[in-house]
Amino acid sequence: MKDSGLVFLKDFAELQVLGEDSREFLQGQISADMEKISEINSSLGCLCNVKGRVISSFYIIKNNSDDSFSLIGPKQTIKKTFEELSKYIPFYKSKMEVVDKSNLFGCKKETSEVLFGYIDFVMQNTINYQDLKLLHFLNKHFILIYASEDLSKTLKAISTNDPSEWTLDEINNRNVEIEENTSQLYLPHELHYHESGRIDFKKGCYTGQEIIARMQYRSKTLPVLYILESEKEVKRNMVITKRNSDKKIGNVVSSVKSGTGFIFLASISKNLEEKEVRIRELNLDLSIN
Repeated sequence: MKDSGLVFLKDFAELQVLGEDSREFLQGQISADMEKISEINSSLGCLCNVKGRVISSFYIIKNNSDDSFSLIGPKQTIKKTFEELSKYIPFYKSKMEVVDKSNLFGCKKETSEVLFGYIDFVMQNTINYQDLKLLHFLNKHFILIYASEDLSKTLKAISTNDPSEWTLDEINNRNVEIEENTSQLYLPHELHYHESGRIDFKKGCYTGQEIIARMQYRSKTLPVLYILESEKEVKRNMVITKRNSDKKIGNVVSSVKSGTGFIFLASISKNLEEKEVRIRELNLDLSIN
């Protein structure tokens, strides 16, 4: 695998939302506050169902044209987002389009400085640089590049198609993207969306908001994301139990192969007294540090 510090995110797609009501329309559906989105301030966000479970997760960017936004995330769940939002968009002066273009890349910070010069994200999380946008969140080692079609051809020639390093960076920063096989399984708090900025608790109503707010303000304990390692292959949605009990206390929510083993995120109940757990499907015992 070539390591250019640049990863072509071939499994990502873009949902464009256009029209004079696009901001108002998204404000009533997704977890981020659309009033805060600008060309220099993007956001992480998610779409939930009426039970508060996460359908999809994405980056939200303001496009250069007026009244145009893009939601960027895993391809299959972006399509789910389109299907869900299609139920409500006829009531607004807006339209949507799924764009499956080859213009999304993950780039290491040091590589971005070689390609584009020093970039300062201190005052903003989005940089408009010639014919691309650069986005940075959560102190991640990688930034997201949203490039023009012409520039994408050049970047693809020097990039790798292997997303492992990108995914590992996501895990190390406890950032979980919803995939097709995790859609509508988890509440935002189980994925730490209340800590990563995907949920704005000061905005108005959106689908699932009441359940999410109740968990935030009334729950005595909230789940914790642990970074764990295993020599065996660990897959999303595998069940975590106590070592000496078959009682479920959590799930694997993200995993990536790293070296000869796997590194993964486990969402586990906070009131875990013992630090010894088991992956039920593998009969694998692990210790939480």
